Amino acid sequence: MLLAIQVNYNNKTFNFEFGSEVYIFHTGLYKDMDKKYGIKGLLKYVSKVQECYLSDSNRTPLGELADYVAENWKDMKNTCISEILDQFYENEY
Repeated sequence: MLLAIQVNYNNKTFNFEFGSEVYIFHTGLYKDMDKKYGIKGLLKYVSKVQECYLSDSNRTPLGELADYVAENWKDMKNTCISEILDQFYENEY
């Protein structure tokens, strides 16, 4: 069974496969990612954080990870997943 979660924002519908993506999307909106980087930047952020979350072998604190990446997005948008996670754990834990 395929689950699809729809989010309506600014008269546009966004489809997500995981609830964690919706949470990350919400965090990005709260951090004004859409205003700073546009909707494409926000969706790239969602994808990057989700990829980090799914590939991490630790018990990832998703909220803290999403906040950290949003606050450092300029430097992280082109950074590989393993490097983001290394920096996150070095700086946050």
